[in-house]
Amino acid sequence: MRLQLRLNFGLSLALSLAPALTCSADLTPRIEPSAPRNFGYVIGDPVDYDVLITVPEGYALETEYLPKPGALSEWLDIRAVSWLKIANEHGAQYRLRLTYQVFKGIRQPEKLSIPALPIRFQGPAPLETQTPPWELMIAPIIPPDVADDKVEIRESVAPEPLPGQPHRLRLIAYLAGTLAVLPLLAWRYGKLPFFTRVAPPFARTLRDLKKLGRKPVDADAYRTAVKLLHRALDDTAGFRLFAGELETFLASRPTFAELRDELDRFFALSRTVFFTAPDAPMPADYPLTRLETLCRRCVAAERRRV
Repeated sequence: MRLQLRLNFGLSLALSLAPALTCSADLTPRIEPSAPRNFGYVIGDPVDYDVLITVPEGYALETEYLPKPGALSEWLDIRAVSWLKIANEHGAQYRLRLTYQVFKGIRQPEKLSIPALPIRFQGPAPLETQTPPWELMIAPIIPPDVADDKVEIRESVAPEPLPGQPHRLRLIAYLAGTLAVLPLLAWRYGKLPFFTRVAPPFARTLRDLKKLGRKPVDADAYRTAVKLLHRALDDTAGFRLFAGELETFLASRPTFAELRDELDRFFALSRTVFFTAPDAPMPADYPLTRLETLCRRCVAAERRRV
């Protein structure tokens, strides 16, 4: 009977401790140190040491307890401490970068050990870990057979001068080419006022009508084409040209006289499009191609005037 009670008590105790043990095991952070190398350092070199720490969900790094920059020992300083949180499906990950600087003068290659540093996390329960210690090899910068009083401090070697003549010639050639091309580009895009090519009104309008004709023409596009022709007529006349002033315009611009009938038809079309029947479909007897033909004839007339 007593044996049975002891067994039951032991089983109950084991069951009660199992969650705590599991929780304790789950709270163990996973630490993965890394560094560019652990050899080839000399006095004064910076040393980067990275530590990747994985902790359970709900824990956050206590940044105020991170190591502070400053002297860590008589030969080792902490120069910088930075960290980065990385999302992880198993919890949270923190990447620490500890930048040290070595100040130990030696005469023979020597293995040094960077000590472990404590890291704390806040969460449901206290959690503390530490960075693993790390060993590195440093090399002397003074030959081992030279006494301290025989060490000579040499001046820095001046950089070897490089010939600059080829580079100057190349630069002059590039500048000359640029200066030769810039005026051409400026003239091409109308940026030089004394070389600016200003196209006459109907020549500009003809380009715009051709652009409209490359796309499907609807009522809005057709009205835009009519407005463009009106604007070209206004610019050529020097005032807002209405149908009643057409004869005055033709008298001052005789090269357009042969277009009297077509211009009369255009003004009638404009009244229909904008006033009489603005919602009517585009007139079948006066498509966009006919407007473009009228504009092309006006271009020929303005050229004869010039």
